[in-house]
Amino acid sequence: MNKTCFIIIALISFIFLSINPSIAGEPPKLVGLAIPEAGTDKGWNEQGKVGLEIVAKKYGFKIELAEALGYGDIKPTLRDMVEKGCKLIITHAAGYQTVAPEIARETGVKVTTVENHKDITPGLISDIDTQPQGGCYLAGWLAGKMTRSNIVGIVTSAEPPTWNRMSAGFAQGLRASNPNSKLLYSVIGEEAYSDAAGAKRNTQDQIAVGADVIFGLGDGASFGMLQACSTKKAKDGGKVWFIDVIGDKRSIDKVDVLLSSVIMDMSVVYDEVIKSYIDGTFGKQHWVNMDNGAIFLLELNKAVPPALRDELKTIEKKILSGKINVVNLPIAGDLHKFLDKN
Repeated sequence: MNKTCFIIIALISFIFLSINPSIAGEPPKLVGLAIPEAGTDKGWNEQGKVGLEIVAKKYGFKIELAEALGYGDIKPTLRDMVEKGCKLIITHAAGYQTVAPEIARETGVKVTTVENHKDITPGLISDIDTQPQGGCYLAGWLAGKMTRSNIVGIVTSAEPPTWNRMSAGFAQGLRASNPNSKLLYSVIGEEAYSDAAGAKRNTQDQIAVGADVIFGLGDGASFGMLQACSTKKAKDGGKVWFIDVIGDKRSIDKVDVLLSSVIMDMSVVYDEVIKSYIDGTFGKQHWVNMDNGAIFLLELNKAVPPALRDELKTIEKKILSGKINVVNLPIAGDLHKFLDKN
């Protein structure tokens, strides 16, 4: 075979492999998904479940779902997934970042963790983290324009890196759109992700001192925030707007107070994970961010005027192009310093 023929065959092979990645490997037949709360929470857990279902349909694998696990010892559940034949297990909670790598090393089954950069291991452990601050800057800009009292609140169920990034991005966007605004900030408790009663109390407290827009970071706790905004009027007698995170609660928003939500489309990043499994590059960092289309604002409430909708589209383009540099503050102490200055 002459050199020219060899080059042509090599090029054809490269193109063929590029458009048929399954030649390099196949997707797993069974993927485990471990989530701490119900997969119907219209938030973090549901986005994980629905996102994986979308990817499973695309690649033709089945899902072994374990839901409402809480934050205790889930090793027995993960070992059971291994015994059932899972070749990949996604542990969809930062609270599982210790046990998941232990199971991976014990069994050799690939795992994907959350917010756990240090344990990334080529071929064994990959990680998913979030960069949602750009979408939250948009939410803060929206809040700054929609507030009537110039008092806006953040109610958060804890201070993990994701929530901290979101709070900082929101605060930055709020101040940029409305320099006269005042921001209230309250933490329900340590890992109070499902504390709907505590969330309701904290939200009511902020409304009582004048807040008429609430940004809620809560998982299951966010139901209490939505309830408070739905049942308690602002000081001027008008609505208290609620901006949610991760999921879509429009179907349960009976009094139309949901202004928008910072959506996290987990199907985008799960697709990346499965592709890495197939092409042999599994074991790296994946990001949920605006750049890959996984972070965006839910369809805005009809009360948002056209001019503001146009503003938000312009701001989004500036964030994506780098003309607006949104702060990245995953550490609680850094967030508090930033909020104090702003």
